[in-house]
Amino acid sequence: MLLRHGDRNAMAFSIESRVPFLTRDMAEFCLSLPEEYLIDMSGRTKSVFREAMRGIVPDAILDRRDKIGFETPERDWLQALSPWVEETLAAAGGIPYLRHGAAGAEWQSIREGKRVFDWRVWRWLNYARWARLLRVEA
Repeated sequence: MLLRHGDRNAMAFSIESRVPFLTRDMAEFCLSLPEEYLIDMSGRTKSVFREAMRGIVPDAILDRRDKIGFETPERDWLQALSPWVEETLAAAGGIPYLRHGAAGAEWQSIREGKRVFDWRVWRWLNYARWARLLRVEA
């Protein structure tokens, strides 16, 4: 899906884009690697790939920290799904480690424009949904 969005965005602005390393073999290989090969101890992503490209790709590119990935519009999605958000948070009462009353109150403040949108709402919903599907209870 991200490839489709990227392709459409590139075409909309007459930009030629490529994803040269995206092949099935590369994806399967990356998925077979241990996690510490993908993200090193300092939190640097794609660590094996970056080191493999050292000497080929300039260090300034390999070591850059200013690149931002595709950002999803969680705030817009959740505003559109507000009844579902409220229902999901209200039903999360028996889930450990989630103060559903506080989460619900914070969501209401965000929805009413009293607080700035916080990415934690998205995580609460995913956690609540995961716990419900797996029947996790306190």
